[in-house]
Amino acid sequence: MVSVLSNSFVGLTAALLFAFATFVKADYDIHHPPHTTDAAHGQAGVNDCVKTYGDSNPNAKCQTAVINSVTDFCLWAPDHSATIGDRERDVVAYCTKSGYGTRLIPQGTIKGAQFRKTPSFVQVTGLCDCTKINVAPGDEGGELDPHGADGSGNPVGGIVFTNAYGNNPQNYMQINEWSSFIGADEFSFRGCIGPNAADYCPHIYDEQGSEWNHPGRYESGIFENCDATEGKFPGVYHGHRWHQGDGPAPPAHKAGRTSNCKQFKGIKQTRSRGAPTLLRRALFGKAK
Repeated sequence: MVSVLSNSFVGLTAALLFAFATFVKADYDIHHPPHTTDAAHGQAGVNDCVKTYGDSNPNAKCQTAVINSVTDFCLWAPDHSATIGDRERDVVAYCTKSGYGTRLIPQGTIKGAQFRKTPSFVQVTGLCDCTKINVAPGDEGGELDPHGADGSGNPVGGIVFTNAYGNNPQNYMQINEWSSFIGADEFSFRGCIGPNAADYCPHIYDEQGSEWNHPGRYESGIFENCDATEGKFPGVYHGHRWHQGDGPAPPAHKAGRTSNCKQFKGIKQTRSRGAPTLLRRALFGKAK
């Protein structure tokens, strides 16, 4: 294990990493996105998804995602049947609701899901038949994050937003630190904000999977929104950071405490109240 000198050092390191990430990555407005954000590194899709595809499109190559609630979120998945490892640079957004210019997650794909809003991150976890969104049968999946092996992100050009921290569903903030895991039958997506963003959303534990990186509820038949405390930094134990290759993986931390949970019967495939399409149509005319 590598020693972390103190909690203050961990916090300072996270703050510096977050500031650096914010500096090197442009901040975008979901209502005014560019056509692409990283064409220089071979971005396969687009970011101005509503302008390009309208409310939704089964062939969309949208690489803009949201994490708003248990009934309004997106997942990254291949544009055709493939393993995550084979298509991680080119995955596209599939969303539970229309209005974002993405592909839609088919009804019945999500078997159960929990959304957590904490002061430092939003997170959705759950079970799925993700073969319905082109994850290859039996694929144990992999990690997707804005860094990737070469710093350009998986997917290249992928950007993430949330409206969970305000009262107006049209008011979004961009999430610059995030991580997602998806396989054939399980998924998680965490978007981190604030000075500890890099510690709550590390991108060095790709072999540990969703439940280790993103503790939460993974249970069929459960659909709920919860407020929650953050819990502990993934991979940090008693002031020391464990790294893959340092020996057997320690157990996952327990998830933070939940409160104010609201249950739902399921996810209805309707148009999102947070969809940015009205403004886009006013600016550019009728979507294609």
